[in-house]
Amino acid sequence: MSIDSYEMPLLALTTEPKCCEDPYIEDGYCQECDTDLDMLNPNDKYLWNYSYKPFGGMFVDYVNDEFVWLPIDTLTTDTMIYGLELEVEYRDNHSMAYVINTLTGINAAFGSTKQDSPCFCIGKEDGTVDVEFVTAPFTYRAYVAALPMLETTLEQAQEYFRAYYANSAGAHVHVNKNSLSLTTAYAWIQFHYDNPGLIADIAQRSIGTDAEWCYLQKPDIPVAQIAKQKYGFPNRGALADTHATIEHRYFRSNLRPARISKNMEFLESMFTYFNTLTYQDMARDGAHKLYAYLAHVSLMRHQYPNLYDYLVRKGYISCV
Repeated sequence: MSIDSYEMPLLALTTEPKCCEDPYIEDGYCQECDTDLDMLNPNDKYLWNYSYKPFGGMFVDYVNDEFVWLPIDTLTTDTMIYGLELEVEYRDNHSMAYVINTLTGINAAFGSTKQDSPCFCIGKEDGTVDVEFVTAPFTYRAYVAALPMLETTLEQAQEYFRAYYANSAGAHVHVNKNSLSLTTAYAWIQFHYDNPGLIADIAQRSIGTDAEWCYLQKPDIPVAQIAKQKYGFPNRGALADTHATIEHRYFRSNLRPARISKNMEFLESMFTYFNTLTYQDMARDGAHKLYAYLAHVSLMRHQYPNLYDYLVRKGYISCV
């Protein structure tokens, strides 16, 4: 079905008017931009404020051929959940209709097809880009089930927005810390810090002293001088440790379905592989090292086709 067959959940955007960047409102009138708020269309939609965080207690899974919302506190270390923040810029015209169309499609892909449906994805303001699409937590199983509609939505969104070629846009993915055992968490973080070149390739970023996206190690290590030098903001690194999640900030934004799937496959493949390891596997055999992980991806190539093809093309895996 087409995107137009569905309705955007009401809470994907706000109806609270914002007339300018720094409004000063008294009695329904903005003193900053001389706007009478009573004259604004009450049916208009607006992006949520950057600080708005509606998701937290529930996640989306796909069970018995349907999308379901479940409490996060029921999760075990057998299942990972992800949250996506996708930053974009308008191509030409700045139109809220483009945002509504994209939000309608993303929500519908994960089962939220009506105005009164639980909202899966919202549109937010961001100081560095025009729009940030932010999702509720979801399982990889739900992501795979959502792909047919999601691919249609992303291909349509490419006509409205720039992502990969935007001036400054990332695709940040949160993973649930409580889904990581101590052993898995150790392997996960160590793998990132041992392989900054791989991470930069997966992220589709450049490595060098002039790169601005993140850092993985101390800045005096040449290969890791890939620093987004926002001093005083430790969460600007490649991995940001938040209260409940580890935020992967290194992916370059992208609206190509295959590239987003490559990123999701990368995270899911790390989780499924590292979750099988014991401390002895790592200490004795180095099972968390790059060669072992690449062997896992090769073995599971049919489960992670976009990731496998990308790693072959980059020379990490030989297809011979």
